Amino acid sequence: MGAYLRKMAIDGYIVNTDTTPLKKQYEEMHKIGVNINQITKKVNSTGDLYSEETQELKEMEKEFWRILRSSPLK
Repeated sequence: MGAYLRKMAIDGYIVNTDTTPLKKQYEEMHKIGVNINQITKKVNSTGDLYSEETQELKEMEKEFWRILRSSPLK
């Protein structure tokens, strides 16, 4: 931290970035992960995986990849 502060004092500039798009992307991906974990927990406890849940998992996977493809880090 000290080296950073000295460098900024000498060079005189600070780079400030807007991470809002990354935060939104993280939040959406976190929600998908929570949903997948809930389905996984149910399947592991009951041993049953219904076709609706399979379809829901496929939709979540599509949404997950859509979010990654639209990443502001490209």
